Amino acid sequence: MPVQANEFENKTALREHMKKIRSNLTIERIMVYSTIITKKVISSAEYINSDVILSYASFSSEVNTHFLINHALANKKKVAVPKTLEGHDMEFFYINSLKELSEGRYGILEPGDSAEKAEIVKDKKYLLILPGIAFDEKRNRLGYGGGYYDRFLEKYKGYDIFKLMLAYELEKADSLPVDKYDMPSDRIITEVNTY
Repeated sequence: MPVQANEFENKTALREHMKKIRSNLTIERIMVYSTIITKKVISSAEYINSDVILSYASFSSEVNTHFLINHALANKKKVAVPKTLEGHDMEFFYINSLKELSEGRYGILEPGDSAEKAEIVKDKKYLLILPGIAFDEKRNRLGYGGGYYDRFLEKYKGYDIFKLMLAYELEKADSLPVDKYDMPSDRIITEVNTY
């Protein structure tokens, strides 16, 4: 049963509620769901045909992206992980191993200062793995409130970037409040469904 988003007075209240729901997941369940989701991702045409995987490094109860990143690296794909910058900006930097990441702002794993910046260019296909805390069937996504991904996507509008959100079915809402800056995902994959 999807969460009724209109029962919450604003996005912040909805975010807190969804975080609480997600925090009840056991590590075992996170691993099982993340494995199912990763298998769906790596069998998708967008993953197979991408030149570069742009993926968040998961933390806490998020869908675990470490399996996906390791699979991509083992299959000689270029992988870039985001780093937050001043002024609520974000850029992606290439990594060759998860070991190159260390805790940055917000406690999230980020590439080090010596990592090479991933220049986003028009003639490459990018698969952008999106984090989030809630979604709806229209593929709207509720992030953590920083707007990093929306600003990044606005900056690279018109580039070949496929937006794929990884989520748990329990993060589904009936309908999310959407602002003009919010960009919907091209696809959302959960352990149960694909939207």
